[in-house]
Formats: sequence, C-alpha cells, structure tokens
Amino acid sequence: MAIKDKIAATLTKGEAAKAGVLDANQAAEVITSNSRKQYGFTRKMVPTGLPTEPKLYIYSVSEYGSHVVDGKSDGTGIVNLGPGFKQFEVYACPDGDDYGEPCILDPIYFFEEAKVDVTEHTFQSGQQMADAIMMIGPGMAAQLDRRNIGWFVSPNCPPKDEEVDRAKEIFTAQCQRLIREADSYYARNQLNEINETHRRAAKYLKQNKKAWVSIEYKMIDCPGCMEPVREGIIYHAPPAGCGYIFDTEEYNKRYAQALNNPAKGKQATV
Repeated sequence: MAIKDKIAATLTKGEAAKAGVLDANQAAEVITSNSRKQYGFTRKMVPTGLPTEPKLYIYSVSEYGSHVVDGKSDGTGIVNLGPGFKQFEVYACPDGDDYGEPCILDPIYFFEEAKVDVTEHTFQSGQQMADAIMMIGPGMAAQLDRRNIGWFVSPNCPPKDEEVDRAKEIFTAQCQRLIREADSYYARNQLNEINETHRRAAKYLKQNKKAWVSIEYKMIDCPGCMEPVREGIIYHAPPAGCGYIFDTEEYNKRYAQALNNPAKGKQATV
C-alpha cells in the first residue's frame, strides 16, 4: 500500500506532512486557500493526495441492483444523492453467487455547492455516504432501509461469511413478510396490490408456485361497488367484497344449494 493511502489518523502530524497526506480539516484549509475563477464563480479546489484507505464496500445478496450483461450495466442500481455528489452504483447478486460486485466508497468526500459567487465544500465521511446510500440513520423512515432489499455495508473486500449470512437473514425475513402480505391480498381478491416486490420475494425464497406469482388476469370493475375484480369470478365475496353475484346460475350451484340444504333444518339467506 502506498504511504499516501494510509489515512492521516494513523500517522503523526509530522509524518503526515512529510508524506503529503491530508486529513479532513487540513484538506478544508487547503480548499479555502486554493481557488480559481470559473464562469464568474470563485471555485475552491479540492486538493489531491487525500487518503483513499480505509474503504467501505456495499454489496447486494439479492437481485436488487444493477445487472451487467455483456459488460454493460443496466443502471438499475445507480444511487444519486443529489447535485454536488458523484453517482454510486450497487450491483445485483448474480444467480448462483452469494453477493454481487462491490460499490466502493473512499474515506473522504466533499460536497460542493455554490453560494452566491463562490463554491464551498462540505466534508462527508465514507460512513456518512454509506448511510445515505443505504437510507439509514436519523431522519430516515424504517421502510426505506435498503438492508430490506438485500444490501449491506462492509469494511472488507471480500466480505466476511458472517456479514453475508446476516444480510441474507435480514432479506429473508423481509421476503417472508412480503409473501404473507401477498397471500393476504390474494385471499381478499385485492390482486392489484400484488406487485413486483412480492414476486421477487417469492423468487428469492423459491415460492414460485404461489398462485399470485404469475397473475395476468384481466381486471374489471365490480358493478356492485366499482372496485377492480378478476374477470370471470362468480361472486364478489364479503367481507372484502360487496356480495355482488356475477353468475347467478353458477352461484346457485356452488353456494345457494349448500346453504339451502333441507338437512340443515332451515333456509339460509345470502
């Protein structure tokens, strides 16, 4: 490892100065004193020689992330943190592998923004960048946490087995929740609520025989309540449905005759 790649915190100030390595505070001082005019702005320049170690790595144990085909990425795993930041890309886990290629983060970043006629740089650590990509930490809603789609952060390349196992454990729990949710939607005939996240969960847990995985039914409006229902159903059954009967003859065969069985001693009303 080149000496400049040793983060400044591991060296004395004298050693760091001799090696030409800057920490975040020293870099900020250099930025302030190193500027040039560009398009009417006084642009402060980020110095070279910043530490590049230790790095962090973001991996995916799922199909969430960019897929690479014939050496080209489809870009589905690109994360844009906004103007002033570089784009990051997390790669999906290929079939048969335990995790995908890493998204690599350096230890120091500077967010550049314009203030009137001068640019300023705000320090961001690699860990802060990782938290932003993963959508975890203060102010982030729990449902946005990208650990739920199989992503995880590691200081190791390759990651340790226990890190991969923990990521799989979290993603498996999320997939199990999604499958239970889809089962509930299917039972209540709320087929429009079943989406790609449910199908991906079923695929990951090898539950591809679930009836709702390959639903391609035509949906129509129920005349009784105007809610979308699957075309060809006999009865929009309560409690989720309004009770509207689409096929009276078939309904009588399957439901009314059973309910009106004289052996039961009385006639049931539907």
